Amino acid sequence: MSKSDNARRLAKQIRRQTLLTRSTSLRLARQVHTFSGSDIPDAADRSQRQFEARVAHCLADAFQDRQLNGALLGVTEAHSTDRGLTIHLEPEMSREVLRAVLPRMDEEYGGLRGVPALRISWGGQHVALYDTLSPAHIKLSHGERAFDTLLPNAHNGEHLLWRSNPRKATKDERNEWLEWDTWFLSQGQRETRDLLFSRILRRPTLVNRAAAPHGLANCYTHHPGDLVIEWCCGDTTETLCAVLLAHNFVDGLPPEKSVELFPSLASVQFGDSTVILRRHNTCVLPNEMMGSRKLSELIREDYTS
Repeated sequence: MSKSDNARRLAKQIRRQTLLTRSTSLRLARQVHTFSGSDIPDAADRSQRQFEARVAHCLADAFQDRQLNGALLGVTEAHSTDRGLTIHLEPEMSREVLRAVLPRMDEEYGGLRGVPALRISWGGQHVALYDTLSPAHIKLSHGERAFDTLLPNAHNGEHLLWRSNPRKATKDERNEWLEWDTWFLSQGQRETRDLLFSRILRRPTLVNRAAAPHGLANCYTHHPGDLVIEWCCGDTTETLCAVLLAHNFVDGLPPEKSVELFPSLASVQFGDSTVILRRHNTCVLPNEMMGSRKLSELIREDYTS
């Protein structure tokens, strides 16, 4: 099938899923170099979607612009089925991934960090993060390093809940978990959030395009209802938007809330401002003194400090 045929097919798909005009849909579709109608399975049930969403949100908030080797959330690959998810951790970031998601009480912070009720299990080559309040779990692939060497130690003022309560969530964790499920969003908004955040975690090779030019981008959150990805070079927001749309990112959402383009701001919003893509007009690394290599060295030093 020719490239023009693929573009027309994708444009029709975009038109079905959004309120974008025919010309805009075709413009987006022409920015996707390959399209075969590929489908990445969603999580099978609400608890699995919610667990994956919380992990993605936590990693975005933890890493911000501290990635290495182009792994936006510390994840390089994902193998998705409707029954589960396996994520491949970026080797240099794997310890920081675990430090981010494993729950701990932090006296200096004044509360709980990490994903409430999350625990970790391992034996041989089988490693998984799992939710103590549901059957949800995520399998991990962590490369060649011995897994027990990746487990983080407590910093000053920290109490590691995953170590002191290895099989059961504490009362503080249950309360924190409930806040995620009852925060100031309607039920429909919470379902959209969990679906899109889960899809972010299941599409690392796509979202990592934002981090490819410099080995890092900037991801962050304002609150439990959004996730922002910012970058400066490489893909335009329309290109990354089109790539995500080609891989069913907004499938199942109401067309009026699926995607909105803001060309003057170089910004795209999915799911009524649930996931936001934004590209800077100028490069954030304008000179050799703070090039990608120097920045990576500083990030590595931060990891080991």
